[in-house]
Amino acid sequence: MQTSLNNLKLVDDHLLGLATPQDKLLLDAHLILNPALHEDIYWHKQAHGMVQQYSRKQLRAEIEAVHQKLFNMPEDLSFRQKILRFFER
Repeated sequence: MQTSLNNLKLVDDHLLGLATPQDKLLLDAHLILNPALHEDIYWHKQAHGMVQQYSRKQLRAEIEAVHQKLFNMPEDLSFRQKILRFFER
């Protein structure tokens, strides 16, 4: 189990650009010894992409909710007018 977690950390650091030169060499050695690791890295990269996409989607939804509240609620009219004045100039 510990080896598996170490490999995950190596791959994560590699994909996120956090790997040290020593870790890069270690990952290269793992790839030579275990060619199936290429596929694992591919799927790991896909998972990173999905998480990033989900995060962006969530952030957009939160921003839209704030926008709807600030620009559609009657009690926020003065704030809305102040913001819109910035863009009139």
